[in-house]
Amino acid sequence: MSISNLTTTTNTLAQTLDVHQITPEYFIRHYAEFISRVIAKGNPSEDTMRHYCNQIDFFVRWCLSHERSPLAMNEYQIIMYREFLLNRQYKAESIQIMLAAVRAFYAAAKKVELIKVNPATNVEAPYASNNGESMLHFYTLQQMNEIVHVFDEDTDSFTRTRNKLILYLMGVEGLRNIEIHRACVEDINWEATAILIRGKGAKGRTEFIYPCKETFELLEAYLKAIPTNHKIKKDGVLTPLILSSSNRNFMGRISRNGIRSIMNNALEACNLKHPGYSCHVFRHSCGTNLYKETKDLRLVQDILRHRDPKVTARYAHLTDHLTKRYTSKLVPHD
Repeated sequence: MSISNLTTTTNTLAQTLDVHQITPEYFIRHYAEFISRVIAKGNPSEDTMRHYCNQIDFFVRWCLSHERSPLAMNEYQIIMYREFLLNRQYKAESIQIMLAAVRAFYAAAKKVELIKVNPATNVEAPYASNNGESMLHFYTLQQMNEIVHVFDEDTDSFTRTRNKLILYLMGVEGLRNIEIHRACVEDINWEATAILIRGKGAKGRTEFIYPCKETFELLEAYLKAIPTNHKIKKDGVLTPLILSSSNRNFMGRISRNGIRSIMNNALEACNLKHPGYSCHVFRHSCGTNLYKETKDLRLVQDILRHRDPKVTARYAHLTDHLTKRYTSKLVPHD
């Protein structure tokens, strides 16, 4: 059952219940309907719901494996869960996401008066490293070319051009995974050679980007390669741009996990997949390589659409850090 169907079903059930009739057992079984009202300002996307539910399912299984009721946990026990995640060597960013889902679970339980205090409120993820080494995850232009060649080996023109387009949108134009996932054919302005980007967040900020000639040529080639013997699954009135080739959702909007899978398979094929690397590394690669070539932070800020220039400044710090490290290897030491 999809998240949207699950939410619809539990909505129907809960509408007949008074808040005082909701039992802990009922809440745990149907938490998806309740958390939808406390995340993303009460209007989460299906993809957001799926991510939250995956993390909450993981937490609930952990509680039950330790013979603890999820709704009877206290702050100290949530800290133990955090330690469990640390011992499993999850990254600080991942732990932050997982704890946010747990907080949402308890926030919803508090709303329906099953608990009085959210035990996860003050349990935070460890601070992510903010030094130069934390930004060293990026691919050079040469490595990006290696990944492109992996896609070139695909004999199917539809999947070949689609996968190359995803790489270009991330590694050349600096788009995020979710922005590629949300892209629609109607967002393309052919006269202005521009694409309207639907940003992150529940509503998503919209703004235009102006891709380079090669990206736009690849976009055209991809659209021509889409099979015409299958109808594209519309998303309301909009036409998804990046389409799935899986049997379960053929010609429907590709999922964020589908995008990750495509890129991970390519990275593994050219031995560039490393622990901790996600699709976001391509966006970092765009910013890093662009700054190395131009030394223009304002240009990098515009391309990556950063509101805060301090965020963009990380790419200058990274480049300086790498330059110093490389130079130190050339300088003889006494």
